[in-house]
Amino acid sequence: MNKNTVPVLRPEPLENDIHPLIAGRWSTRAFDADRPVDKQILDRLFEAARWAPSAMNVQSWRFLSFGPENPEALGKARECLMPGNAWALNAPRLLFVMARTSRPGGKGEHPWAKYEAGMAAYAMALQAADCGLAFHQMAGFDGKKLRTDFSIPDDFAVITAAAVGWPASADVVPENKRAMETEPRQRRPLGSIVFSGGQVPQD
Repeated sequence: MNKNTVPVLRPEPLENDIHPLIAGRWSTRAFDADRPVDKQILDRLFEAARWAPSAMNVQSWRFLSFGPENPEALGKARECLMPGNAWALNAPRLLFVMARTSRPGGKGEHPWAKYEAGMAAYAMALQAADCGLAFHQMAGFDGKKLRTDFSIPDDFAVITAAAVGWPASADVVPENKRAMETEPRQRRPLGSIVFSGGQVPQD
């Protein structure tokens, strides 16, 4: 694990030992607006995504990447974020994760496209944590505006946005969201998510 890995500031007791990278990954809202992400490091994130599992090796994930190299495009992309995600404006880079829902060569739909894109995004999140980067995925964006503004084809589903950058002090986060940076993390116990012997989840 990289020595610059994001520290676990919001620890939660584990029920079982897992890799520190998985245990330590979390979605901070505090970004250093003055420190860009070098292309070499950014490419490591995309390389991690490239090697995500893929049904029949279709590799349906696609990414839109916006940063300071094109301020106009970055500005347009940021306009697609919902007001509640204004904290993400401090992140020097904004990504959108997409899934091509059709198979190459006009062979019909690829039903696992969104699942694959999610796995690719998680691979990026883990790689980002190993590099010491903050990687915060968001559902709060205007997908229709993004599709129109950037001419995204109809068979590309926009799954999520992600703010990417170097972590900063919680002081840069809007006051109404600052407590979220230090509150203990909570996860459902294993007994409420794993079922065996014919049991069926009820919630």
